[in-house]
Amino acid sequence: MSKRRSFKPVKITINGKVRTVYNVVQAGNTLLNDWPDQTPAAKVAERLVLDVFNDAAGPEQVRRAFITAAKASDIKYSS
Repeated sequence: MSKRRSFKPVKITINGKVRTVYNVVQAGNTLLNDWPDQTPAAKVAERLVLDVFNDAAGPEQVRRAFITAAKASDIKYSS
């Protein structure tokens, strides 16, 4: 994984399972495969993941959007 796609880890708990997300790819996989509901905030975070690969966004933007999505979905997180 390229260093430019990594970010400060975010620990989340979904369905009682704790996981730590370290980079854009993990954030995208979590949003697409494990997220409990597709809130508008989760959709924004998904789009930003794609934007990173088109050089239109940075990993820190994804991290912030991921945390916002967690809040919107009442997912416990720590960063």
